[in-house]
Amino acid sequence: MTSTPSETLSLHATGPRLLARLTAPLRRAGWTEGELWDDTDEDDEPGAGPLYREFSRSNFHISVTWNPADARLTVDDPTEHWDWDDGLPPLCPLDQPLTVDLSTHPTQAAKAEAARRAFAEAGLLDATRVHVPEQARDLCHDLVVQLWAATVHDAIARHRCDGGGREAIAALGEEFSWRLGDGLRTHPLIVPDPVPSAAARGIAEWCWRRESDVEEWHFKIDDIAMARANIAATRAVLPHVHPEGVDWPAVRLALTAPTRRLADGQALADILEEGWTPVLASVHREIDLWQRADETLGPEAVLRMLSLHGSRTESVGEWWGSGWYETAARRAVARAATSGSLPAAVSAVFPDTEHLADTAAAHPDLLDDDTFTWITEAVFTEGSLLREARLPVPPAMTLPDWAAHDLLDMLRPDSDEHEAPAADATLGRP
Repeated sequence: MTSTPSETLSLHATGPRLLARLTAPLRRAGWTEGELWDDTDEDDEPGAGPLYREFSRSNFHISVTWNPADARLTVDDPTEHWDWDDGLPPLCPLDQPLTVDLSTHPTQAAKAEAARRAFAEAGLLDATRVHVPEQARDLCHDLVVQLWAATVHDAIARHRCDGGGREAIAALGEEFSWRLGDGLRTHPLIVPDPVPSAAARGIAEWCWRRESDVEEWHFKIDDIAMARANIAATRAVLPHVHPEGVDWPAVRLALTAPTRRLADGQALADILEEGWTPVLASVHREIDLWQRADETLGPEAVLRMLSLHGSRTESVGEWWGSGWYETAARRAVARAATSGSLPAAVSAVFPDTEHLADTAAAHPDLLDDDTFTWITEAVFTEGSLLREARLPVPPAMTLPDWAAHDLLDMLRPDSDEHEAPAADATLGRP
């Protein structure tokens, strides 16, 4: 691979322009960027020194520093000295700073891809998850209420002028509220972030896999073909989910096209036979429901709701298309290659394990049945290994002790600290 010598590129190309390229995945994942700060010495040309930019999403904040001199990208917590009055405190979704050395990647495209994978592994491209420590677990319900109020409720309030958000949600049906609430009942807690890729998984899971009638016809489609169908549905929806909201007419066309095919060329109509017509009708029904929600609750609230639904740890949080799935697939291939446990049939087709990892992460539905089955089981094993080590799956930030202490003081000012574990004297702000 040839690369352009860095000395032939302008400081703008290797500084601000490259930083914009490196952080593009964050913007696509719903992060809003702040002002760019240039730390270049006065005697040097602008763009030569470290560049700093903050990003925010649902009251969570990160800072990104890019140093062109040593090609090092650092993601850190900018909130240490910030003040807050009420509601949720400003938090960072990382427990530790993330530093990515991009000096070994010869091209800007390779640097951008390495940065994207690092963001994905850290959970920054998925909805933020919050692990509440045991001593603060009594705060879970209050924290969920605060997260909902600060994200979905506020978005509905901005869309409606009558303050009738609660009634509008109720009008969509008890089943709608209950199913949506699944995402609020998980732990670690899931923040209803506006993440288009997570919302696309939410649409595919709700409108295709769970709430449509496809389960009634599952006897016609085996598990591997169903997995391919789930990925195909997600991939079909992805281009039509934007930070501004969902293009529902395009989603409808994508999910109900009469000639919809899987990656291996099979037509769903041929697989489901007489079941295809009722399944299509049920997909239309669920899209109608969400389109009505979009009108009454607003596109931002719906995007956040679908992102929450598409991030449920129980079901689609580990579905293809998430940063966690990609990371787990790459880890699984690396682990098998290192231990020599890669199946012979897989090695025969993919002698280059990097090629296998790329395919498993991005296009697992293109793999043959045996290889697809193996990577599906291997991804599950990666999650099991983390759970055995008592680590969150997918990644989650831990609610800091000081935040738990301050939230308890704000939410329950009259509580007896001897009765509330979260108010223990050890939970002091550093």
